[in-house]
Amino acid sequence: MASQILVSKISEPYADALLELAKSNNCVDAITADVNDLLTFLTSVPILASYFENPVISLDKKKELVETVMGEKLNPFTLKFLLFLIDRRRIAFFETIGERYLELVYEFADIKIVTVQTVVPLSYRQERRIIRELKEFTGAKEIRLIREVDKSILGGLVIKIDSQVIDISLKGQLRQISSSLDTTLVL
Repeated sequence: MASQILVSKISEPYADALLELAKSNNCVDAITADVNDLLTFLTSVPILASYFENPVISLDKKKELVETVMGEKLNPFTLKFLLFLIDRRRIAFFETIGERYLELVYEFADIKIVTVQTVVPLSYRQERRIIRELKEFTGAKEIRLIREVDKSILGGLVIKIDSQVIDISLKGQLRQISSSLDTTLVL
């Protein structure tokens, strides 16, 4: 837990700096797309993350890899930022920096990330209706849905917005009935 807090404290100023860089150069969308792609890439190629974490590998080799593999695909500001992280020996924290950057971008753009759990996948029409209702409920300009299929909720749905959980599932209702029966029986 303490190491997680330390990583968060290290990552925060870099994520802030990247957002300021993106805003001041009018390339928030491009850098955000790069960060999303890089996070996906690092997740799908875990050996790459361990390569960047390895202190035995020289900074020049790490820079060369970034420039060779990703150089032409990335916005020049994203590339310079990655090279800066390598120079500062912070590239191993890129995953946390990237995730925090995305959180900051979503706050800046008034975008809410909402997780919706259902028993079966939602239809397009259902998704649009949920998004419309959630925009009204949260006041956000945009809603990004993370869809999860969870048969254990039995029916209905569970919505998670930030730290708030709205449970309108059959399982949740049964749990509520059960707890009220227990309370009634105790009296």
